[in-house]
Amino acid sequence: MDIQEGIHSRPGLLILTQKHDTCCHRMLESRRLSGQYRVECALKGKYDFNMDDFSAVILYGLTNDMLVQIVGGAATAPYSQLAVQAILKGKTVFAVEEEVELFDYKRTAPAVYYNMMLDKVNFLKDSGVVFCPVNQLEDRLLAEKTDASPAPAEQSAPPAKREKAGREIVTARDLALLNNANITVMRVAADSIISSEAWDYARVNGMQIIRE
Repeated sequence: MDIQEGIHSRPGLLILTQKHDTCCHRMLESRRLSGQYRVECALKGKYDFNMDDFSAVILYGLTNDMLVQIVGGAATAPYSQLAVQAILKGKTVFAVEEEVELFDYKRTAPAVYYNMMLDKVNFLKDSGVVFCPVNQLEDRLLAEKTDASPAPAEQSAPPAKREKAGREIVTARDLALLNNANITVMRVAADSIISSEAWDYARVNGMQIIRE
């Protein structure tokens, strides 16, 4: 297998951004990611991509107008159109927390308006979008690649009270799968990384995460 053939055999990772900045360049130039993914920049390619060629997408610069378009399903911009396609096709989608415009207005916006917009963020979370700090993004992507399989064991587990998780990264999606099977306690390895969304999901749904 030559180098080019090896590159094209890797799963695709699409970086969605409306402008280039230091953070997205870091993802493009990451040797860790390029060893596991074929990394592409949507802006550099003028958004001319087939979502079937990618397994994961990163949303940089999630502005309020893009948030509204994506949640409303009425995407008119290339950025939001690709984001909607990624969600509908069940791709792994990460949104960089520091680049979500709404969060900049948490202290200044009227509570009723902010909460209305926050519902849209929560809608994306419920749709499987993972909001992740930029400094955890590479680890999360690499863990996602490692954990990729036809079907996680939790999906076929019979209803029970407890379930053991062998993941390095615990996400809200993992908890949702257990919750759907009436499993209320997740046991994880002591060194597991538990996302903030997972802790929030557990608290809201009365679940427990226990480190062993």
